[in-house]
Amino acid sequence: MWKTVNKTIEELGLDRETLFRYRDDGTLKLGPHYRAFSQTFSRDSYRWNVKAVKSELQKKGLLPV
Repeated sequence: MWKTVNKTIEELGLDRETLFRYRDDGTLKLGPHYRAFSQTFSRDSYRWNVKAVKSELQKKGLLPV
């Protein structure tokens, strides 16, 4: 299920800047972790796969297990 950035940071306990830093530095990848849909007009409106993001960040030690 794809969620908004606000729902994603709420569920993961991250702040917006941290989530975007992981996106921008390549920690999180377009496709498995976030996507642009037809109503996406900017990078701020991407939708996030919270389960995949959580798994990736835990694997890399960036989020508590």
